[in-house]
Amino acid sequence: MDGLVITGQRLRDLYLVVVKLADVAARAGFVLAATYALPISQAGQFGLIVTLVGLFAFAFNFERHIDIQRRTAGEPGEIFDRFVTSALGFFAFNWALMTPLFLVAVIALAHVGPPLLIMAVVVVIGEHLSNQAYQYALISPRYYPLLLVVLAKNAVLVAVIFYQALLSGAGLDLGFVMLVWAIGAVACTGSLAVMWLRFRRSAPREKPFHFAVDILGQHRASAVHFALGLIAILILQYDRLAVGALMPLDQVGLYFRHTLLVSLAYQAFNVISYNRIVPSVFAEAKRRDFGFLHRRVLREYLKTLVGAPLLLAGAWAANAVTGGVYAERFQLSLWLMAIMIAGFMLRAAADFHALVLNGRHREKDVLRQQTVAFAVGAVLLGLLTWRFGVYGAASAGVMTSGLYLFLVWRCVRKAGREEAVAA
Repeated sequence: MDGLVITGQRLRDLYLVVVKLADVAARAGFVLAATYALPISQAGQFGLIVTLVGLFAFAFNFERHIDIQRRTAGEPGEIFDRFVTSALGFFAFNWALMTPLFLVAVIALAHVGPPLLIMAVVVVIGEHLSNQAYQYALISPRYYPLLLVVLAKNAVLVAVIFYQALLSGAGLDLGFVMLVWAIGAVACTGSLAVMWLRFRRSAPREKPFHFAVDILGQHRASAVHFALGLIAILILQYDRLAVGALMPLDQVGLYFRHTLLVSLAYQAFNVISYNRIVPSVFAEAKRRDFGFLHRRVLREYLKTLVGAPLLLAGAWAANAVTGGVYAERFQLSLWLMAIMIAGFMLRAAADFHALVLNGRHREKDVLRQQTVAFAVGAVLLGLLTWRFGVYGAASAGVMTSGLYLFLVWRCVRKAGREEAVAA
């Protein structure tokens, strides 16, 4: 009967899952609606901007929230707020350092002019801060209201894009999409700032600001987790960068119309499954052996296997019901989608195995396996994309994810044997 009792923690978990899923759905709706409604070459430009925004929003953060979580676990809320306040200066330094690189990347890949570049900078900083609202809500329930602000912003964005694309008769162009996104980013950031200032109760600093400690020290503390996250996100998304660099914009647009659908499935997997079980796996890792942890994540992974066939079956059914109009209208290939979904399922399995190693503080083992998979995958990606186009890029993703799964699976087995011998 205890398993049926809805505790306060379960209610908080349910709140996070429901609100974040709604947010992911709204943001995905905005990105997908724009990608499918824009002319295909502009869809390619927009897809590349979305990819670069995600990469640099991650880079701005430098995985700082992980070190904050470890340092403030069990501490009063005032201590947590002090670390969050300190991170703002750290983020500002990263914005100044990395924004020029972001501009160069957008110019080189998306080929846009100054007005769109300015809007892209506004968007990437706003998206970074929106992401932080979720990361901090995972740590402290006092940050839950911030998630509703981000959800509202994305819901408004998708509503505006749908209206413009379907009801206004004016159609969409890239300038309009970026303008709406930039306005939403400014409004959301302002609202988050006002709310955070009202409920924060930051403890006073114990020491005065010192650049080597408050900026460089934070980089050092988060360096390993940032390297892990960077390689992980590049493995997931460097196919988009390769396609953008090697193929014309119409083919880039075609590729993004497929990969963004699969990306939505991966985000849903993170919210529903992976992020949800991370705290419990970390807690169990303190008292359970490798065998138990391995079985724990495999049981969770089996639940996610249901989603992939359903996603593909839904796409096939939509095409069958419309007599092929669905695929023809949006220039979709269901075979290409199937290849990408296979890569996603292999990657999800690898993530669960890596979680076991992270739970045992073996981040460097994960980093080594990711680095090998990334290096091999980069070569495969370049060659296969150059030779076979978008199908080659998707196939390279399957091979890379499969290699990474094999490497981390082998590492988990080896670590388990070593632990058993030591016992």
